[in-house]
Amino acid sequence: MNPAQENSTSPPIEKIPATASTSIFPATHVPVTWADSNLSGKLVYLSSSMEKNVLIASVQLLDLSTGNISVIFRASPGAWIYYVAISPDRQQLVMSYEPAPQPDSASNRMLYSMPLDASALPQALLTPPTSDDHYTQVEWSLDGKYLYYVHYNHKTQEQGQFYETYEIFRMSYPNGKPEKIIDRAFWPRVSADSSKLAYVSLDPISGLNELFIANANGSNSQKVHFSGSWIPDIIDAPIFSPDGQFILFSAAVPSQSYQPNWVDKLVGVQVAKAHSIPSDWWSVPITGGLPIRLTNLQTINLFASLLPDSRRIVSVSADGLFAMNLDGSNLTELISDSGVHGTVRWIP
Repeated sequence: MNPAQENSTSPPIEKIPATASTSIFPATHVPVTWADSNLSGKLVYLSSSMEKNVLIASVQLLDLSTGNISVIFRASPGAWIYYVAISPDRQQLVMSYEPAPQPDSASNRMLYSMPLDASALPQALLTPPTSDDHYTQVEWSLDGKYLYYVHYNHKTQEQGQFYETYEIFRMSYPNGKPEKIIDRAFWPRVSADSSKLAYVSLDPISGLNELFIANANGSNSQKVHFSGSWIPDIIDAPIFSPDGQFILFSAAVPSQSYQPNWVDKLVGVQVAKAHSIPSDWWSVPITGGLPIRLTNLQTINLFASLLPDSRRIVSVSADGLFAMNLDGSNLTELISDSGVHGTVRWIP
């Protein structure tokens, strides 16, 4: 199945009258409680809020210098934004977005692009071949040449298979032909020099979850072997350290590792299951070794991006956004907002 094929039953993005413009929504403000941390630039992140008993998702921008929060894109009722990536030149935003269901057609997660300055509405970048195919977890290589994303299909699960089969694709941006580079895997993250790829493998039958690295084109994949008495059975959201020698990842503490029960196996378990159980940030060398626990947060929905000083990361959590040093020290709350979800990206 080729995700690039033109014939698709997926609906186009609904018409959203000018709501992609940041000028439509007045900026809100939060106190700059992190002023002593010397943080600069802006953060692009996902948030949601209840409006008239309907959950509305949006892409928001936090100015770290002023504390001003503006809206880049606001989804219509019934739609959802799963994942956002920013081009290295900071001109384009690509998101995994599911439009609101239409009366005469199904809805699925597709890839859309729009200018980061919100000067135009989102346009379909990559349309799945059928309404059962979905695209999510989109990542940009830092040289700007490639987009990585995850594909899965609800209808292709075989008998005895409790998990969907996730696949990592790569396409040259903007008009390249997508190619599948890794099977049974998700959470692709690219190293700072764009030469390596970190990802999590997932056996769709057993649920076995393991951390791997590979060349940027998916070749020469190697398992990152953990040592010690504890090996995490669920791994989420890996990210390379700036020097490419370590991988940070989200995982539950040993006493709270997740084991699917018969109900989970009956209905199927969503991708990134550890996002739903209390987890922390950990670190392990790319050559393998003892995983080191960096935080004691016991929170959900962890996802991180590097800050420009290469010494810190900014992370999503169930409580909002926070920054910390790569070793887990100097943890600083930025936004307290339970509606924050998905991804966060830094721009200058």
